[in-house]
Amino acid sequence: MERFSLPILLTTTLVALGTVSLAANPDQVKQLINTRDCPGCDLTEASLYSYDLVGANLKGANLTSAALQGSTLNSATLTDAVLEQANLALVKFERANLQGAKLFKANLYGADLSEADLTGADLREANLEGADLRNANLTGANLQKANLAKAKVRGVIATGANLSGARMPDGSEFKQSPAQPTPTPQPTK
Repeated sequence: MERFSLPILLTTTLVALGTVSLAANPDQVKQLINTRDCPGCDLTEASLYSYDLVGANLKGANLTSAALQGSTLNSATLTDAVLEQANLALVKFERANLQGAKLFKANLYGADLSEADLTGADLREANLEGADLRNANLTGANLQKANLAKAKVRGVIATGANLSGARMPDGSEFKQSPAQPTPTPQPTK
């Protein structure tokens, strides 16, 4: 029986170390809360429910699977931040800079993204149900299979955005209309 104790102990230790490496860096969580300045920080799986982070600098930060529901990040900088599978339900991102942010499968249910800059953001399969996207910039954003049901979209700029398979605010699925043939110029007389 003792022959198996060492392998089990090693396996348990490796699993525990792997789990620790995936968790948020506690010093960086404190840094964010105290200074609102944490560019490039590792905040993976951080629990930041209902925090006031107005104007925070999270450029390039890793917030994969973080829980920020109910927090306020108005005017925050999240350029190139990784927020994949993060719980961002009811978060206020008004006028936030999310250019190039990776929000794959993020939960943005009821989030306020009004006037936010989401240029080039990856929102594939994101849940934006009931989100406020009024006057947001989604130029070049990838919204493939995103859920936009009941979202407020008045004034959205979506030039070059990929909406393939997305559920639209009215509940319908977005379907690319066939390309219109280019009109043939008629000779002038």
